[in-house]
Amino acid sequence: MKIVSGLERWAGLLAVLNIAMIAILLGRPSFSNASRPVRGITNPVLAMEVVRNIAEVDAILSDAPSPDREVMRIKEYTGFAFIGCYGALFVVMGMMLAREGRGLAIAAGSFGVLAAVCDAIGNFGILRGVDVDLSHTTQAMIDAIRYPNLIKWALVACSLGLFGLLLPRKPGVMFRIVGAVEMLAALLALLGLFSNQILAWTGIPMLAGFLGLAILYFRPF
Repeated sequence: MKIVSGLERWAGLLAVLNIAMIAILLGRPSFSNASRPVRGITNPVLAMEVVRNIAEVDAILSDAPSPDREVMRIKEYTGFAFIGCYGALFVVMGMMLAREGRGLAIAAGSFGVLAAVCDAIGNFGILRGVDVDLSHTTQAMIDAIRYPNLIKWALVACSLGLFGLLLPRKPGVMFRIVGAVEMLAALLALLGLFSNQILAWTGIPMLAGFLGLAILYFRPF
């Protein structure tokens, strides 16, 4: 069995935690049939992240109060734990890959941390929005949700793209595979900035990347 270092062990643990958080976020509570996001986006949480106007808020959450607003509140509070997990993983990955390219590794980790900060800002914006009925929801409130999240996705794309360049520099087929899925996730995230429904597909290679890191580094004992 491959002997892993302290940083690698942390990377494996954080990868498993990210997988667990994704499973929790996809689980209950669930949105009702009244939640019907538009523009081809099927996930209400993602749709809310890139919401454009009051009509879209109404389609996703309905007017206040509504059960879907309470589900969104729970998802967003849970999301803060996910933010902490992936932000920490980006930092550890940056430190771990410094030997493969110090400048690129520092940039990748920094972009990841900034993405987590923007994600948190967007979460706070959504939490403010779920408490406000449609008649008092302003475009400024919507922009305070949309723009931090778009910046988050751009930063995530930059971070994953750099990790995708660094990982294949380590010896082993598995590193090349994980690097490839990270590059795919970065590409989908960039395309998703222009066509937001593509962002939902970004989660598949991201999850594959977490699985790959867990296989490489997770050693519970």
